[in-house]
Amino acid sequence: MNIFISFQLGEVQVSNLTILVLVFFSSFTFIAVGISSYKLYKSLINDDDEK
Repeated sequence: MNIFISFQLGEVQVSNLTILVLVFFSSFTFIAVGISSYKLYKSLINDDDEK
């Protein structure tokens, strides 16, 4: 049984493993940017309260 299914994207054949790796790295990057932006926003608000 072949668990690796390939998808046809135009003329390129991409396996589901490649798509899963891309989704993992994309979601990791999205979460990292979200956390960084939240911390930056939170530090800007905390600086305004101290002054």
